[in-house]
Amino acid sequence: MTEMDSILPVQDSVSAVWFDAVKNGKLLLQRDPVSGRLQYYPRAHVVGAPDRQPEWVEASGAGTLYSYTIVKRSVHPQFASHTPFTLAIVELAEGPRMTSWIVDVPEDEIHCDMKLTVVYREIHPGLIMPCFTKV
Repeated sequence: MTEMDSILPVQDSVSAVWFDAVKNGKLLLQRDPVSGRLQYYPRAHVVGAPDRQPEWVEASGAGTLYSYTIVKRSVHPQFASHTPFTLAIVELAEGPRMTSWIVDVPEDEIHCDMKLTVVYREIHPGLIMPCFTKV
């Protein structure tokens, strides 16, 4: 497998809860305990309210394809062996958008506004990440 250590996501004390949930097949979001507003990616504080700590809530795993690109030639050598792959911005049913991969969908069937569901893939030895596929 191609060496990817330099581009792996950062797992720290803030994101550890999220990564542990993903390993167990759960997608988590953070919620402001006062306003109820959801946020993604994991942060130590509520966006716009640094005095508050967010709480974790489980997302449904449902989403809609907001935007995407099919990468056929990667300029980053660590991704060259994965081409072609589809990078996407997925709007979760709960509202936040996240960047992910579309998997198990033929290129000619991918389109914006497509309904998606989360699936989990080991993208690097020991690293499971949420990806999305067609409903």
